[in-house]
Amino acid sequence: MAGAGPELAGVRVGRFPHLARTPRPPGRVIAMVAVSAPRSAPTAPSVPRGYVEYLHDRLLEAEASLTAMTEKYERTKARFDRCYARHGITPEADIVNYINAKGMNPELKFWYAKVEHFQREVTAYGAALTGLDAARRMLGDAGYRVPEYGSGRNNRRALNRAG
Repeated sequence: MAGAGPELAGVRVGRFPHLARTPRPPGRVIAMVAVSAPRSAPTAPSVPRGYVEYLHDRLLEAEASLTAMTEKYERTKARFDRCYARHGITPEADIVNYINAKGMNPELKFWYAKVEHFQREVTAYGAALTGLDAARRMLGDAGYRVPEYGSGRNNRRALNRAG
């Protein structure tokens, strides 16, 4: 394979010469084993309880706002649909004009943007809380848990019951 690529002191470096390994000296190679020191249990939680409570409160606020904005959007869209149905423009009858009219309606755009905003907030706060809980479980810190909805026992039955 001589001439197949650049060489540096007998070591082929290829396209990335800065990543080339230096040649090892001849003789016996001693392997070093990395031994991690045992971790002591943390005395204080790594994430303050107040921050977790703040995230939880913000998640609840975002969920309530998402519900409110979704209801407002649905009411506005129902009013829009009724108005255009009087003119014979419905998704079933004239989808092209329906989509054009819907795209030009500023009120629908406004409420839909609000719905999307709160969907992103719910996703962000939910992901943050889930990530913190997963990190605590991985690190073995059972100090603060994100409260679970329902009881830990018979959760499947609780999902099937009407509230």
